[in-house]
Amino acid sequence: MPDLLRKGLVCGAALMLSPYAMAQAGEASFEEIIVTAQKRDERLQDVPLSISALTMIQIENMGAASFTDYARAVPGLSFIDRGPGRNAITIRGITTGAEQGKQALVGIYFDEMPVSAPSFQPDLNLFDIERVEVLRGPQGTLYGAGSMGGAIKLIAAKPHMTEFAAKADATLATTRHGDESVRFNAMVNAPIVEDKVAVRVVGYYRNEGGYIDNVGLGKKDVNDEETYGGRLSVRFTPNEKLTITANVFFQDTEVGGTQEGDLSLGRLLQSRAVGEIREDDFRQYNLTVNYDLGWAELVSSSTYFDRDFREIRDISSFFGGAAAVWLDNSIPIETFSQEARLASTGDGPFKWLVGVFYTDQRDDLGQLAAHDGLFGLPPSVLLLDNLIENKMEQIAFFGEATYDLTSRLHATVGLRWFDVDQSFASATSGLIAGGDSTDSGDASQNKANPKFLLSYDATDDAMFYAQAAQGFRIGGTNKTNPINPATGTLDPSEYKADTLWNYELGVKTSWLNNRLTINAALYYIDWKDIQITIFRDDGYSYIGNAAKARSKGGELEITARPVDGLNISAAVGYTDAKLQKNAPGLGGLKGDRIPLVPRFTFSSSARYSFALTDALGGFVQFDYQHVGKSYNAFSQGSPDLQRSYDLGHARVGVNMEQWEMSLFVNNLWDERADLFVDTLLGDTRANVNRPRTIGVNLKANF
Repeated sequence: MPDLLRKGLVCGAALMLSPYAMAQAGEASFEEIIVTAQKRDERLQDVPLSISALTMIQIENMGAASFTDYARAVPGLSFIDRGPGRNAITIRGITTGAEQGKQALVGIYFDEMPVSAPSFQPDLNLFDIERVEVLRGPQGTLYGAGSMGGAIKLIAAKPHMTEFAAKADATLATTRHGDESVRFNAMVNAPIVEDKVAVRVVGYYRNEGGYIDNVGLGKKDVNDEETYGGRLSVRFTPNEKLTITANVFFQDTEVGGTQEGDLSLGRLLQSRAVGEIREDDFRQYNLTVNYDLGWAELVSSSTYFDRDFREIRDISSFFGGAAAVWLDNSIPIETFSQEARLASTGDGPFKWLVGVFYTDQRDDLGQLAAHDGLFGLPPSVLLLDNLIENKMEQIAFFGEATYDLTSRLHATVGLRWFDVDQSFASATSGLIAGGDSTDSGDASQNKANPKFLLSYDATDDAMFYAQAAQGFRIGGTNKTNPINPATGTLDPSEYKADTLWNYELGVKTSWLNNRLTINAALYYIDWKDIQITIFRDDGYSYIGNAAKARSKGGELEITARPVDGLNISAAVGYTDAKLQKNAPGLGGLKGDRIPLVPRFTFSSSARYSFALTDALGGFVQFDYQHVGKSYNAFSQGSPDLQRSYDLGHARVGVNMEQWEMSLFVNNLWDERADLFVDTLLGDTRANVNRPRTIGVNLKANF
């Protein structure tokens, strides 16, 4: 039987409604999902934007612990999975490849705090997360410069003021060709003074077994991961109008090696002369104040975020493999941000929101290139010792206003104006740097970013909308490189902001007394002055503005609850992203597909819950995900094909009021997916997904 047909039959069987289930027909359960995409509480079906939302129950049901566990189920979203803390995320094809410049194209938010980074997004633990929201399309008005392609929001569960609660979660699993994995999570919620003070404490630990063997060092399962962390949230409500919430969040991750296999050896084998360890630690402190003025709600959020990222990369192949050569990269980031906003309340025809945002960020790049005897040199002679200190200060004013033209037709306009100052100072030495040198530079810019939206409530259960929104990414400065030997000139000292316009039509509908929801969107994106990292033949690089691209496509999400206990969902995404003119710096020609963006993605899920006895229930769940093929470079960059792949996951279990036990199999048919083929260092390395994993999970609620 052909492989794809076999997988299709498995998926079809999982989505079929059995005669027994039909006999149990009753009222379908429907959970009303409330989102904060527009920075106010609204029903998901009432928000005229293309949004996917996963609730805490959905996250727990699919066994999701990190970003990659849910990302493939979101239409329009793609990513490069290079291991924990090294994901580069793309929404609607807005990317230029693995190296995306100094600023992220998708904003990542934990509650009110932006925590995104260009090519190494933090991998936040999903235990006790109330909701994940994925906002597709530029979110420049309300979320700013780092949300050019879209935004992802993780909203943590908040302290409950009147009830004690606790829950625990433990998982034990084994991976084919790999090591065992364990996960432990726990939460305690306790009112201290009823209706006045409550605390919520979360702690977690996970040890993910590796599955890549390093034959160069003779070590097995080198890409193991150890992560531990916790959150503390204290909520104080002195009266009915005022709520003060203080949050502390920390997470430490250590990875023993990359999940890259050398294609010359096989996808689960690599040959490295040094261990490619990775460490990713962060701390977040936040104080949020909500005050109900009656006619409006005032929100103030103050956050300090501190992240230290370090990795070692074996680059021996770049030097011909004559000796062990490695890069030791460290990236500390400190960010303080303050947002204050005022949002109207009430049911009048005019709704508005205004706010101010300020951020002060310091991030450094420390880079050492060391060796164990290259060219007969003593190891004490460094090839490169480079330190770049970056500073960025930004202030922005933003607002949105919605007016009801009729009882069913609504018009929204939004605007964000920002002013940003950036500077850098660098000190470089080492053999390949040509001696000691220092450099510095600064840049300033400001810009206004508009949004226009019309929505029409055709019925109480059907809404249509049309949107034109601009997204942007701030520009910056380049360090001074030596004269480019290929051109005989200096590289540009600055690069400017790039912008895009997103034109979108969408519909959100509910049917059969909310047992069926169908949401769809079509979009066209025009992107110009694209910021790209240009790599020179001598190893230096800089950021420039080049090329023009467009992306068009659509998303479709369907959720069905045909009978009591049965939930079925499906999501389809189509993205056609191409260059609109030649881009020599990228190695791209007009008409080339944007790298790392699959044209087609599909996901589906089915969960059936049923009664075994009066006190004991059972459930069966199946998830299927298809990701289409993509390329890792433009046509002139000798692109490598990243094959399409299909993943299936199954879970079966029993539950009572306070506990649940389940058995699961992830990657049912043991697919070897090329998540990213990396040829930058002169060899060919494929980031490979985790092989078939079988495990048991136990949950308890008190």
